[in-house]
Amino acid sequence: MAKSDRTTAVEVSKNFADAQASPDNLAEQLRMAGLVQRDFLPRRLPNSDQFRWATAFLPCEWVSGDIYDVARLDERHIGFYVADVAGHGIPAALLTMFLKQALVMRQTTGNSYHIFSPAEVMANLNLRMTGQKLSGQQFATCCYCLLNMETLQLTYARAGHPHPILISAREQPRRLQVQGPLLGIFEQVEYIQQTKQLQPGDKLLLYSDGAEPFIGSFDDLSGLNFSEEFCEIKDLPIVEMMEKFKTLVQNKKIRPPVVDDITAVGLEILTVLQVQKRQKNAKYHH
Repeated sequence: MAKSDRTTAVEVSKNFADAQASPDNLAEQLRMAGLVQRDFLPRRLPNSDQFRWATAFLPCEWVSGDIYDVARLDERHIGFYVADVAGHGIPAALLTMFLKQALVMRQTTGNSYHIFSPAEVMANLNLRMTGQKLSGQQFATCCYCLLNMETLQLTYARAGHPHPILISAREQPRRLQVQGPLLGIFEQVEYIQQTKQLQPGDKLLLYSDGAEPFIGSFDDLSGLNFSEEFCEIKDLPIVEMMEKFKTLVQNKKIRPPVVDDITAVGLEILTVLQVQKRQKNAKYHH
């Protein structure tokens, strides 16, 4: 066999071996990419005697087109959001990393700082997205909330995202309405915000549209219709409710065209009785 023939045979053999190994290699790279993406999620939630947080992050592939954050901004304010990039998989996951860095809740200048309002957060994020001139007409949705921990006042804005849901013992669960266009389409758009006074015992749920089949449906005539499964868990404490929600998602079979990334952030404002019970349990365990 000529040298050139031997070289060709070796190359063919090597390429064949690489081709056989590439699926496993790609799967490992995707797995690692998923771990890196999770590193951008909050490691700890700002739980306290008065507030309880819980989250669900369920990508339909190794990586997700959803991103969320819950951050304490100062002694009085917590900012939190769920954002959802159009599509899923690697392209969408890459854009979530951009969103994470581009969504600015607070700006520090010297010894002072400014906490951006939800409307400002959405407008600034939209300008950063449109300024990138993204290929493929990529866009995203987001719902951003600012909680005043002293007054329990919630201010919120959204950009084409599902409305947050308020679950209260005093009234039927309802969506908190506010209008807002998609992120990354037009530069000169206006985002508005609304304010809601929360009360002890209230729960708030932010979620990406992938969660909608498990939560319920909405139409203009009857409003929000919770699914039977969600009705069974919505009155549970927020941590238990989120665990049951994740189990519901994992057990319910959804056909491929409907499968999407699922993310949810839940907040519960504890009542005086709940706080006293937690303090008593903590004292007992110590």
